[in-house]
Amino acid sequence: MELRRWDVLDAVSNAFQREPMVVTLGGTTRELAALRRSASHLYVLDSMGLPPAIGVGLALGLADSKFDKVVCLEGDGSLLMGFSTLPTIALTKPEKLVLIVLDNGAYSATGNQPTAATVVNLCAVASSCGMQAREARTEAELRDGLAWARKSAGPLFLRVFTSTEAAKVPFLLEDPVLLGGTFADYVARNK
Repeated sequence: MELRRWDVLDAVSNAFQREPMVVTLGGTTRELAALRRSASHLYVLDSMGLPPAIGVGLALGLADSKFDKVVCLEGDGSLLMGFSTLPTIALTKPEKLVLIVLDNGAYSATGNQPTAATVVNLCAVASSCGMQAREARTEAELRDGLAWARKSAGPLFLRVFTSTEAAKVPFLLEDPVLLGGTFADYVARNK
């Protein structure tokens, strides 16, 4: 049975309760906000392809902070749109960065058209960009992958295969400036 995104988000948010987390757009943002709303989450609305770039900047800027990790939750389609961030990770080597890609093989927000992730070995690409990389297809592999991400020096890449099933949750229709301000305040108070 395929992992549901909702269950993966629950596991990730439990594993990284206080760390800054950059959350990709669409269903991932809506589901995580409905599941476990947190000031430590930066909900990136309508910015496809940008979460890893934001995550790299945060991980570099918070290298000497009390945060153990900086987590970036990304989708496969969005990662492909912002693929140029992976060489930047290779260049900058942010040790606290954990990039978790929720791969359902589809552009969910626009009708589940297939992404090129179905024919690209994303872990091999991440590895060639200096990241340690793993995949998770089962609950046990997800648990192991999250434990590995908590204890290992980065940059780290975890590709988690999920179904296209989406939870029925409300849209997150909030001002991105306010969402960013809440997140920035959290980081400043806890770093």
